[in-house]
Amino acid sequence: MSDNPITRRASYGPSSPEVGTRGANTRSKIVEVSLELFGEVGFFNTSVDTIAKGAGISRATLYQYFPGKDAIFLELLEECGRALFRVARRIGPLGPTDVGFDNLNWWLGEWSWVFEKYSTMFVQWTGVASSDTAVRPEINRFVGGYNHRIADRLVSSGLVGMDAGAAAATMTAVVHRMNLFIHTDRAYGRDTQSVVDSVSVFLQLMLFPDTPDSVLSGLGLSAVGHESIDVPPIPEVAGLTMQDRTAGLSKRAVNTVQSLVEAGAVQFRERGYHRTSVDDIVEQAGLARGTFYKYFSEKQDLLVALSTEAIASTVDFADRIMRIDPMASDDTEFRQWLDEYVHFSHRFAGTIDAWTEHSTDSDIVLRLGSFGQAKMDSALLRAVSSRKRDYPFDPVMAALIFRAVIARVPEAIQELPTPLSRDEVLDLLIAGVRRGFFTRAR
Repeated sequence: MSDNPITRRASYGPSSPEVGTRGANTRSKIVEVSLELFGEVGFFNTSVDTIAKGAGISRATLYQYFPGKDAIFLELLEECGRALFRVARRIGPLGPTDVGFDNLNWWLGEWSWVFEKYSTMFVQWTGVASSDTAVRPEINRFVGGYNHRIADRLVSSGLVGMDAGAAAATMTAVVHRMNLFIHTDRAYGRDTQSVVDSVSVFLQLMLFPDTPDSVLSGLGLSAVGHESIDVPPIPEVAGLTMQDRTAGLSKRAVNTVQSLVEAGAVQFRERGYHRTSVDDIVEQAGLARGTFYKYFSEKQDLLVALSTEAIASTVDFADRIMRIDPMASDDTEFRQWLDEYVHFSHRFAGTIDAWTEHSTDSDIVLRLGSFGQAKMDSALLRAVSSRKRDYPFDPVMAALIFRAVIARVPEAIQELPTPLSRDEVLDLLIAGVRRGFFTRAR
């Protein structure tokens, strides 16, 4: 390979007068091929060379139009973002009335339609947004602007009992995650309309808990899918757990292994699994590269170790939540559980994202993730099914929404202009769960 860098002239933007018809067609072809590749192999596994080859052009020609694949992603993001903002501008008044509930349901349905049209981008942007890329700030900027528009609508609709900015961030976090579940086949057999309707009921009650049952019943919600959650068997992990890996090692060696695992957890969370290298991990741990390979065969082997730790904690959280009443007058026990779960979710964020986004080809990691998520959903299903309701309610979808709330909202809240304190985050989660799932239950 030549040591001389590629000399790139200024890229041609979509409206550049220098492009011409032929250039515009080439540019469109690059974007079209990129979208296909992002959907087939993922953003991180798509190279500039692969895009150029798919578009039938040279690498140098591609650089005449885009400085890199991040810029292509941003153009696609801008396109689907404009579609979402068009929908947001058309949201009618919200509130505890038939009209307010109908407007909310319409908006969520339109959002789902946009998500389906740009599903590749929405599925990919979760991983990209959690990684250390040039795209990340732009995604955060877009989400912040979108949340601001929704917050304004909530204020004008008379929202009480919740901060409008926090409520808007909760809404977008939950809706995005539920749409992601639909398009990655993890909605337990529910079709899109069933999911939209269930999310509508939850958000309507979270925002306007005084909504009459008659308003909620007007939706005609019907659950199309399984009525229970089947938890797959836990994969065999003998020899893969931290306990097995450190058995017989000296105290110093055990501390070294633990340092590598903690460094991996930090790097996977801050940079994303794909963009984290072994060099990043050993630098974080303050150790030599050779030390890493003494205990782990590759980066993915470290992900396996983290996954076994995360699963052990998940089982404990699932067992405990089944013995807790979220509506108890003394919320100490529920608050403690949530506090620990938020800490757990933060620590293992990169590992859990690898499960959720299927960003690894490790069979054991994917099966551990499937088990852990189903185990938690099953426990949350039991929690939300503990009370009867006189309005349409799909407990399986409620369990999935419950997990989306406690797993994604704390992270989303930290992107607010003024992030909430730890206690304020817990207050928001408790209010959201109680209002959305239990306020009108008996």
